[in-house]
Amino acid sequence: MDDGAELLVGELFQSLAEEGRTETREALLDVYQNSAVREREALSRTLLSELLALLDARLDRETEVEILANSVGSLTERFSAMVQSIPAAVVVLDAERSIQFWNDGAERLFGWDESQVVGRPYADTLAESPETLDRLLASLVDGESLTGVESCHRHANGSSLDVRLWGAPLTGESTDGASLFVHDISEQKQREQRLTVLNRLFRHNIRNDVTVIRGHLELLSDERESEHIDIIADRIEDIRGLSEAAHQIEKLQNSDETEQTTFDPRVLLCDRAGRLQAEHTTIELRQDLQVEGHVVGHELLPYAFDNVLDNAVEHNDADTPQVDVVVEPAVEGDRVVLRVADNGPGLPETEQAVLTTGTETPLTHSTGTGLWLTQWIVRESDGSISVSESRFGGTEVEIRLRRPVD
Repeated sequence: MDDGAELLVGELFQSLAEEGRTETREALLDVYQNSAVREREALSRTLLSELLALLDARLDRETEVEILANSVGSLTERFSAMVQSIPAAVVVLDAERSIQFWNDGAERLFGWDESQVVGRPYADTLAESPETLDRLLASLVDGESLTGVESCHRHANGSSLDVRLWGAPLTGESTDGASLFVHDISEQKQREQRLTVLNRLFRHNIRNDVTVIRGHLELLSDERESEHIDIIADRIEDIRGLSEAAHQIEKLQNSDETEQTTFDPRVLLCDRAGRLQAEHTTIELRQDLQVEGHVVGHELLPYAFDNVLDNAVEHNDADTPQVDVVVEPAVEGDRVVLRVADNGPGLPETEQAVLTTGTETPLTHSTGTGLWLTQWIVRESDGSISVSESRFGGTEVEIRLRRPVD
């Protein structure tokens, strides 16, 4: 039975109870229960017709009309109140794509009240590109759906709004219009644009300046040795690393599900651990790679493991830094566990919060972007990450990734 018929039947029961028609209500209930079991897969209108026929047989015409009118009216009022309370814009169009219904959310979003827009073409009234949107609305009225379509709309004061549209045709005996759900994404789009511009400025302008400065530092270091030159060179390398991190953040921001791929975790960690050993020859590195098969991960997953491995060494103040790299099957058969443990001083709580919850406060914030990137990349890989104390007394980072679905 479809939702609309089910709701109307419920209102009929309620109206009969309020009118004191107990016997008729019980007879209606018997027909409903028997038909619902016998014809659960049948068209809902068949059952509703049977119920209406019973009302016609048991009640006089005036009472029947009154009860039906009360039921439909109550149902209409309930839906109207619900739609009006929705905080987003809900709009109903007719077959000509003109506005027929405009809820309070639409009035708040666009600045027009219902009396100003009812009867006007939706696209001509609101869209910055009416022809493009009207073609989409025509297909909507013809029976297709809209799912998260982005468009630029106009506010009553003349300003522009970025919105996302969802829509479905209204169908009865024939298609006679469509309903639209409109969500304002202006702030989200502005944040994305600002991030893109700042990132581009950071990456290109600062990276170019860093390249020039490094060139001059190399010339100076050829002529003389100085602790100050070494310090400046280290800081320049930090800035270069930030530029690379910004590049990775931009890639992650623009990624989608198609950028997930599969990795052999043994090959991945063996390769990244080998790089770590080559760069830090004094560390004691142990690998225990027990798992077979592949895991699913974002294409930036190797970069996340670089961050975890680098963190195990760079902040390690032990005389002989130790790093354990383990890959093993999880208790859940569809997951693989990857662990990196060290004997360093332990990860501060503020840094742990970044990895495990993705949060920080203005007073207690992470000192770098690497941990943020790791958390984001693991999340985009449909994985999870946790931090605990290692068996050495340092930090153990555990990453769980899922296996591909066969």
